[in-house]
Amino acid sequence: MINSDTDSLPMSEEKPANLERAGEESDALKKHKTLEDGQSTISHVATHEIRCSTPDIDDSNYSGSEVCDCDKESHETPYTMLNDTQKWIMVALLTSAGFWSSLGSPIYYPALKQLEKVFTIDEEMVNITVVVYLIFQGVAPTISGGLADVYGRRPVILMGMLIYVVASIGLACSHSYGVIVFLRCLQSAGISPIIAINSGVVGDFTIKAERGTYVGAVSGFTLMGQAFGSLIGAALTAAYDWRAIFWFLTIGCGVCMLINFLVLPETKRTLVGNLSVRPQRIINRAPILAIPAVKRKLNLDKPDYSSLDRNKVKIDLISALKILAHPEITLSLLPAGLQFALWTLTLTSISSQLSAAPYNYKLTIIGVCYLPAGIGGLIGSFITGKVIDVYYRRVLRRFQEKKDQGLLPADAKFNTLRARLYTSIPQNFLSVVAFTLFGWSVDRGWHVSAPLITSCVGSFCAMSTLSSSSTLLVDLYPNKSSTATSCYNFIRCSLSAIFMACFARMNQSLTIGGTFTLISGFVFIGNFVTFIPMIYGMRWRERRAMKAERNAII
Repeated sequence: MINSDTDSLPMSEEKPANLERAGEESDALKKHKTLEDGQSTISHVATHEIRCSTPDIDDSNYSGSEVCDCDKESHETPYTMLNDTQKWIMVALLTSAGFWSSLGSPIYYPALKQLEKVFTIDEEMVNITVVVYLIFQGVAPTISGGLADVYGRRPVILMGMLIYVVASIGLACSHSYGVIVFLRCLQSAGISPIIAINSGVVGDFTIKAERGTYVGAVSGFTLMGQAFGSLIGAALTAAYDWRAIFWFLTIGCGVCMLINFLVLPETKRTLVGNLSVRPQRIINRAPILAIPAVKRKLNLDKPDYSSLDRNKVKIDLISALKILAHPEITLSLLPAGLQFALWTLTLTSISSQLSAAPYNYKLTIIGVCYLPAGIGGLIGSFITGKVIDVYYRRVLRRFQEKKDQGLLPADAKFNTLRARLYTSIPQNFLSVVAFTLFGWSVDRGWHVSAPLITSCVGSFCAMSTLSSSSTLLVDLYPNKSSTATSCYNFIRCSLSAIFMACFARMNQSLTIGGTFTLISGFVFIGNFVTFIPMIYGMRWRERRAMKAERNAII
């Protein structure tokens, strides 16, 4: 039976510390530690997050009687200079940047029939323009996420938006099918890393006890483009033509890029600490930092260099793949990736199935039918973000109480994997039912309320799991949060591309109901696989840390 509070590891396996869990190890505060990827030294900033960021002890190894009181000790460095209102402003800025990535694929779906006629191509060829976007949406973040962890979040975000704007202009003016395929690749490669980088930014200015709320909000708002994109695309295509879609993306992303250029601050803690340190490179500096009121608010005239994270990350273009090679990461993300792929197929099917018999809806009506999926996804992100924060604080408090009572060894480690994944289990199994019913509802032509309700529930589940997975990765890899969250991007987008490429043929062989049942079956099996990293994941991480420490000594 799964115990949600503790991970009973042998004491002999608990002694080495793993810096990848720097936010959880207070016994490493005075030690020089070896990371799995060769990095070292624990930072003051990680220590501060542990002890002083929340009334609930955010550290599994720290004795409750020794927890410092930040309200009483004024000399303690604040984890971030942002207050709650400013954190939500950051959420809005990050959403305005990442939204265009999720919007770029579905907004294009209503125009596919027009493109077939304009360029005299068949359905399979036009679907290639969708598949290549998904492929680059999965691959590009694994490279750009690492750059953001080294050179900062701000320059990579702005450069990605610029590439997206230029590619969108080219697409709006394109007269060749080959050019469209190339520019769709470029467009996706530019903007897609921002979703992963956004999670890294949130990790920079939040502590674990509140992280789920903000990660869920950013993920939910950002991926609303996936749910509402077809509605926007249908309206633009019906009112103008397919080129209007790309002009809309150009103008929208261009305006947001200008706003972010002026306002979005650099948050990478190795460069700016808690935002009180002025970045050295001009490209990392937002013009708004020159305003006296902002300088005073962030204490830029009196920077606190102790808040800088000393764990410098080196450039490693395959760092994300190394993280993904860890079994606890792959097993944790696989069910979430399959669920996201099903969600993508659901959004695609709404357009294709509701336009055919027995529904025969017009393009504008089909666009409205995407609203339930969008609303369900938004609710899922916000509710889950709150739930995983509340649950995290509760199990951490119970874990500490058991240690204080002597029911657990003093050096027992808190199981972050279990604390984050446990909250997604109900939604994972509910999604199997919702997506299966959706497939058969459109296959058998049930009343339109059936596919709309099931798409709403399925979207709720998919966004819930995405929030849990993203928060987990930021917790496990605080120094490489953008790189780590790109792993989930890679899995979910790669699986979406694979199933999207095979979708038409699978429907011909199995019917759409059979296709959704088959993939839902994969999700069902994957849900049980999730229990493996919940039970053994932290042990595997400890053993790798022991091996890395022995190799470093040798």
